Amino acid sequence: MSQVDNVLVRIENAAKTINLDSETLDTLKSFKLVWTCDLEARMDNGILKRFKAIRIWHRSPHVDQPHKGGLRYHQDINEDIMKAHAAEMSLKSWIMGLGWGGAKGGIAIDPTKYSRQELKNITEKLVDEMDERTILGPFRDVPAPDVGTNPEVMNWIRQRYAQRRRSFEDARFAAVVTGKPVGYGFDGIPGRNEATGCGLVAVLEKILEDHKVPINGFNADNVTLAIMGFGNVGSHVAEFVGKQCPSLKIVAVSDVRGGIYNKNGLDVPRLIEYVNSEKSVVGLPGSTPITNDELLEINCDILVPAALENVIKVDNASRVKAKVILEGANGPTTPEADEVLESKNILVIPDILANAGGVTVSFFEWARNVSIKDERVPLSRIDKVLKALQKMITHSVDEVFETARVYRTNLRNAAYITAIKRATPLFKAKHLVD
Repeated sequence: MSQVDNVLVRIENAAKTINLDSETLDTLKSFKLVWTCDLEARMDNGILKRFKAIRIWHRSPHVDQPHKGGLRYHQDINEDIMKAHAAEMSLKSWIMGLGWGGAKGGIAIDPTKYSRQELKNITEKLVDEMDERTILGPFRDVPAPDVGTNPEVMNWIRQRYAQRRRSFEDARFAAVVTGKPVGYGFDGIPGRNEATGCGLVAVLEKILEDHKVPINGFNADNVTLAIMGFGNVGSHVAEFVGKQCPSLKIVAVSDVRGGIYNKNGLDVPRLIEYVNSEKSVVGLPGSTPITNDELLEINCDILVPAALENVIKVDNASRVKAKVILEGANGPTTPEADEVLESKNILVIPDILANAGGVTVSFFEWARNVSIKDERVPLSRIDKVLKALQKMITHSVDEVFETARVYRTNLRNAAYITAIKRATPLFKAKHLVD
């Protein structure tokens, strides 16, 4: 199945469980916007190059609120993957009680092969094309950092949008993106970079402490964890585990170049220092080299896939030895693999719940930028931001576990049910369905 089919099958499964009417199901499977464009941007050598851009909006019941989702710079971008992630962003937002529709998009480019000036030129052309079609806007579409983008790219978008719009309307330009740099005039919020990793660890802590999980004899000496993908999300998972869950021993990590293993546990501060210097986990002294495929099948208690989609598939799921899978990436597990994992009593904590920390702190940033009063939005201090995030996401964990209990289903299906049931009354009111 394609990536978007994976998500749509899960929506159908949840709809079947709760006997959702066919009209609302069809709405949930549809998309409001599918936009593609060939960007033209000038390179440092004076040559004009073209790049494929795409932006997808999933269907939303929130007619007065924006679509929200990441902006990815990666050579493998296509409509199928972006549709899947846009739908997941809707579900993620609804699980967290956020009034947004999901979006996703990006540019088919390897950002490591272009200079900062070239990337800025390309980004500004993306803003020009999206703005000409009235796609961007604080109450239309609000991108955020994703694979291959960062706070600096978000600031370029905000600046370009403001330059184009400031003479035409009184808009809150800072709110056109989230994940902006922190500091005077940049209007980002502390904790946004750490949010997804912090949320993942908060979810894991909550489940280990308050809910029955298939880890027997959990104590300070015997629980091990492996992380696939040591970018922003994976590295912050390691950092927060080290600070908040010292009983968990991180035995393996990996990135695009490969992985490393140490059965006695990796020294996380030393690992992060090494990665900051060498730009990869590969070669850390005192570790054994492994491949990304080997990491997925390593003997550990908790596996955190925090890289790209579709890494746990039907052909390797039977060899996964972890007892808990905490999904840090979007769509790392296929539906066929889910069936195998469930038959092995492996607990999968689904992406739309586990990695919702990023969109939650994006909501805090956006709400402050547009001056919306919401009691959930904390003061702009990292301790307050992360505490507010932890409160919201652990509440959602309890909701999803209760849904799983009521419907006697797995956590993936329960998460989808929780999200869909929250949005369904709004869809029905929008379309006058009794």
